[in-house]
Amino acid sequence: MALRVTRAVLDEIALHARASAPHECCGVLLGAPGDPTTVTGLLRARNAEKRSPTERYAVDHGTQLAALELEIAGESETAGYYHSHPRGGSEPSPTDEQEAVEDTVYVICGLAQAEPTFAAWRSGRNGLTPEPMEIVE
Repeated sequence: MALRVTRAVLDEIALHARASAPHECCGVLLGAPGDPTTVTGLLRARNAEKRSPTERYAVDHGTQLAALELEIAGESETAGYYHSHPRGGSEPSPTDEQEAVEDTVYVICGLAQAEPTFAAWRSGRNGLTPEPMEIVE
């Protein structure tokens, strides 16, 4: 089944990515309650990466806690995470491959071209593999 993402969510990711450049941006993808394959919102995170925020990201603990609180309240489910590649495409980097948590969805926003590019990836035993993504209104 494809990851369904609203155009508004992708637009918000692109805004976050452009505002954060040259650093990577990151955040949590929020799924509809009971349906984490339909992304209806996001939580922008602070990139907590200290050593190399232009090439790596770390979702800050406060944002992770906020996503968990939304799940507990039954308002949303964590559908995955997003981050940007300020100078690259939407393909995973070697660091993305190395640090991916198994069975987690990641949406990458690439800013190398005039218009942002997006791709979804799912982590597994064989690394990150493309996850079908459908843009919905």
